Amino acid sequence: MFNCVRKEDIDYSPYDEGEWRLKLWLFFAYVVSFVSLAASVGLLIQDSLVKSGPSMWTGTAGILQCVFVLIR
Repeated sequence: MFNCVRKEDIDYSPYDEGEWRLKLWLFFAYVVSFVSLAASVGLLIQDSLVKSGPSMWTGTAGILQCVFVLIR
């Protein structure tokens, strides 16, 4: 979602009406990314509290995946 927007398109231009759409798209992308990070932390906590269930690596893999996507 982040790669759809070029940095040059975000620069301030008083005559360009498409800039707010790009900023809204980037805001939406960050919201989705951080919500997925929060959900993966929730899965990790839920898996660690339940003794019988799936492995704790499900939550760990989700957190690492979200962090690596946000870092890139």
